[in-house]
This record gives sequence, structure tokens and C-alpha cells, in this order.
Amino acid sequence: MKRLTIPFAAVSLLVAIFGPGALVAPSVGATPPPTPPPLNAAAPSPSPSATPTEIPGVQSLFPGSRGRGAHASPSPPPPTRIGIEGVWELAIQRGADTTYAHLNLKQQQNALIGTYLDTSNKQYPAVGTVDGSTVRIVVSLADGSTIIFEGTLDGTTDMIGMMTTAHEQVPFSAGYRPKESFFDNINEQPGGLGNGMPSPPPR
Repeated sequence: MKRLTIPFAAVSLLVAIFGPGALVAPSVGATPPPTPPPLNAAAPSPSPSATPTEIPGVQSLFPGSRGRGAHASPSPPPPTRIGIEGVWELAIQRGADTTYAHLNLKQQQNALIGTYLDTSNKQYPAVGTVDGSTVRIVVSLADGSTIIFEGTLDGTTDMIGMMTTAHEQVPFSAGYRPKESFFDNINEQPGGLGNGMPSPPPR
């Protein structure tokens, strides 16, 4: 077999153009590079461990997130009424005439303490007792005299009895008025201040 001889000048030209690797033969066992995936391939499904998890406390920071209200504080219950305490509207009967007054009472066991508001919008201290359905309340006036209300309860919202002063003894009835403010219970009709007469118009 005839041996092929490459001139030295040709070898130098190949090295100058392609570098020294141009004379090295490729390895027979070389592994070709992997084929790139197609551009329209579907994205792989996430593994179960990649499922988002809830972070403690995050739901309370975002009102619209799941678990809303889980840490919300319950609203406080309304105050519980004790016995017959509260504001009572008194209807005092004098023949065909009816005048109206109010009692604002606090109850501690069988004892009553509070304020009496007369038809002239004057307040006086009141004390009393409740024994079962029997109520006795004494109002101390500025002149040293007293008004005594002795009545019988019908539940905790109605009362009927007699009012006694130094000058008269007349019947009365009373109704519990469940409002927050003492003066919110002073109604122009049917009771209220001044014999049920309407208040003058505002100036």
C-alpha cells in the first residue's frame, strides 16, 4: 500500500487555519449530545409535595382569604338585667287626670337604690326593697318629706300599687322601659314630663 505524504507546507497551513486539533482524529466511542426537547412540549405536572400549604397567621392578615373569622373575637353579650333594675315609667292616677314620673333603679339582692324624676324634671334619691312580688320604694324630697310607692309586680316589667304622700294616697301603675339612657325613657306620649303635654317647639 502506497503511503500518502502531505507536504509540510500544507500541514502548517491547516494548523494555522483550524488549530492543532485539526490533526487529531475523533474518538470512535464519543457520545453525541442529547436532543433538545420540542418547543411545544407540555410542562410537567407538579408533584404532591409542591402543593401550597397554609402559613399560620396569614389568613388573619387578609380578610378575604380562606379561614376568615377563625380568629375573630366574639362580640360581648349585652349586660344582663338584675331583678327589676332599670328605668320605670310611673302613671299616677288622680281621678280623671294622669301624671307621669320616672324611677331609675339599681338592685342588689333585695335592696333597691336609685333616682326619682318628677313631672318638673327634678331628681330625688330613692331607696327601697323587693320581696318576691312586693315592692316598697321611699323617695326623699328636698323639704324633708317623702313619697312612698308600695306596689305588686307582674313579672319584671309591670307594677301596680299605691303612692302615699303627706297629703294624698292615690293609685299608680308602672312599666319597665328597656332603654340605655335614663332620659331616653322620658316620652312625650303617653307619659313623659308635665302631665303628658308635648314639649314646646324648638326656637
